[in-house]
Amino acid sequence: MNESTDVGQDDVFAMLLREVAEEDAPRRLAVVEECGEGELRAAGYGLAFADRVEVDSVEGGFRLSSESAESARVLFEISSRSAGVRQVHLVWLDDATSRQG
Repeated sequence: MNESTDVGQDDVFAMLLREVAEEDAPRRLAVVEECGEGELRAAGYGLAFADRVEVDSVEGGFRLSSESAESARVLFEISSRSAGVRQVHLVWLDDATSRQG
C-alpha cells in the first residue's frame, strides 16, 4: 500500500467512527424554570439516552435519572414549587435532524 491509500483509509475509518458515535449519541437538554413574569433561569442540564434521561442541577446537590425527559421535567417542577417557580420547561439543545445527515 502506498501513503495516499493509507491516508484515504484513515479518512474512511475516521468517518465511520464519527458515524457510529453520532448514531448512539444522547440528546442534550436543559431544564428551565419560569420564576416570575419574564424571569427565567436554567435549573439543570442533562442527556437523553434511548432508555433514560440523566439531569444534573446547575446549583449542584440534585441529580436524577428518569425514564423520560418529561418525567424529569415534572420532578424538577415538584421540587422547585416551594421556591416560587411557576412552571418548568424542557429545552432541547440538539436538533435531532442534524445528527441524521
